[in-house]
Amino acid sequence: MTEIYAVPAYKKVLREMGANGFTDEMLRDRIGAVFEDDIRYFFGSRAEEKKEEFERLIGEYWMKDVERKAKTFPHTEETLRELKEKGYSLAVCSNAENKEIDLVLRALHIKDYFSYIQGITEEGTKSHSLRRLLEKTEPEWAVMVGDRFYDKEAARDNGIPFIACLYGYGKKGEFSEMDLSITEICRLPSMMERIK
Repeated sequence: MTEIYAVPAYKKVLREMGANGFTDEMLRDRIGAVFEDDIRYFFGSRAEEKKEEFERLIGEYWMKDVERKAKTFPHTEETLRELKEKGYSLAVCSNAENKEIDLVLRALHIKDYFSYIQGITEEGTKSHSLRRLLEKTEPEWAVMVGDRFYDKEAARDNGIPFIACLYGYGKKGEFSEMDLSITEICRLPSMMERIK
């Protein structure tokens, strides 16, 4: 559950940098965003001058808190185990850098369930990152599972099905009732069997 460490880290960094007025909800909405978009969101026209300091501080506070506070949603490990036992190859495709993804997966004790990790690419979008992952892995079949509109866009742009996680960080209304969705991770295996 990213917000456990992300929101406090954002608060510390923004307070230290004199960027005030962001609510917890506003900070939660940033989870999953591209780093460059975060900088523009928080600092507007001063984004370029603040980039280096923000990157240094967020790296320091975020990473420190990941190691101490990171937790999975309920039933995550059992569900990942079940998917692996059913023969699925699991991958992470994220707007974060590989180093951060690796740290988070290790802190959550779930890294061994994933065969591939694809962080943000130089193009800076989830769609490009997913394309790179699909090119690398050449799967017979793939589905994108995520809790933000970035994930849905990436699936659409790459022509694969999408399953919305309604228990994550997406805003109300981010997904339509026409989207395939789950309300808890333990529903994922049956949903995947349904659409395969």
